[in-house]
Amino acid sequence: MSKFTEFDFRLRAFLKDPDHFLNGIALVDAFHTMPILAPKEPYAIEVDGQKVVPVFTTAADLEAFKTVQESSHKQKWVERIAFDVMEEEISQSLDGMAFNLKPEENSDNSVVFTNSELVPYINQLTSVVNTLMTEENTDADIMDKVYLVPVFVFPKGDEQFERLFPTMATPEGKSYVPAFTTLDSFAKWYNNPEFGAPFRENNGVVVTWTINDIYRPRNGEEDLEETFGVAINPFDEQQILVDWSDIESE
Repeated sequence: MSKFTEFDFRLRAFLKDPDHFLNGIALVDAFHTMPILAPKEPYAIEVDGQKVVPVFTTAADLEAFKTVQESSHKQKWVERIAFDVMEEEISQSLDGMAFNLKPEENSDNSVVFTNSELVPYINQLTSVVNTLMTEENTDADIMDKVYLVPVFVFPKGDEQFERLFPTMATPEGKSYVPAFTTLDSFAKWYNNPEFGAPFRENNGVVVTWTINDIYRPRNGEEDLEETFGVAINPFDEQQILVDWSDIESE
């Protein structure tokens, strides 16, 4: 099995469902940690008016590219971390990266990522993971900790918006807002057909908030009237329920 198989797998999954939050997290992680095949020296071609660096997640795709791009024969192709390639092409004032270029229009691992789209996306998801996984946040108390929180955001005009939260109910019928301390705990909810599927279908977003951010937002409006509090890692054995009444009494 090729060492590039995992990057290729994550790229294909992302292109199949780019709005899937965990697919995006997985691809961004691959950019930071996994090798691709890229030119050793600066090298770019023009695609649809954009100057991009061709890179590959399989050796077969590189060989196929060489058969149609004569200039590629002059390049030395080496294993490089994708993020390093991106930083280099930005420093060269290029426009982006082209993954697995090939003649077929409907390839499931071929895409051009422009810097204007890719850089903010990587920065955003990297910030989410870094905020969640720092030692400081891992060790923080319940009320100080930052969580992954699923939420629906609805514009109301005049730069105003309303937030609604997906909820989960206890056997007693009390509704709680779910919040998560790790990606693994979040994935159990997000990939659950009863909870995560309708969240994705209705364009929910994932934010990094404290419990106070949920209960006392700094801007916008939210509807928490029917909820009793926050359920932390509700699919884990060690789930924790924090009631709004406990917050009010502090």
